[in-house]
Amino acid sequence: MDYVLVKHMGHDGPWLLIKAREEVEARIAYIKAYKPPNEVPLRLKLLGIVKEPIPESLQKACAAWQKVYAAWPKSNAARQKADAAWQKAYAAWPKANAARQKADAAWAKAINSKAGVEFHAKACGCKWTPEQPDILVANREES
Repeated sequence: MDYVLVKHMGHDGPWLLIKAREEVEARIAYIKAYKPPNEVPLRLKLLGIVKEPIPESLQKACAAWQKVYAAWPKSNAARQKADAAWQKAYAAWPKANAARQKADAAWAKAINSKAGVEFHAKACGCKWTPEQPDILVANREES
């Protein structure tokens, strides 16, 4: 993308911006088409691409800005891809959660059934029952 230094892109923003040449051209076209005719000459006089070389004191900041903006499209594309995956997962979550809740209920019913209680007695041997599920209460030594 072709970036340029532009002065007074907007009447209330920073006086000097780094913008894509296409943005500047689009702004000029917008001013010509939609701004009050009595304001157009002044707006076009103030808005413009800076032709002078950037002073050495601003070069470091300009180079840093250009580096960040050069990396931005790749970073933003990755964010959009991740967001699309998140949206898809989020849309699938209610169905998955309902299935999980159904599976939990079926499992609870199975382990608390007569066969589940009998298996518990064989596998564990403690005094737990579905009626007394608190294992500390169920297995407390009688004093």
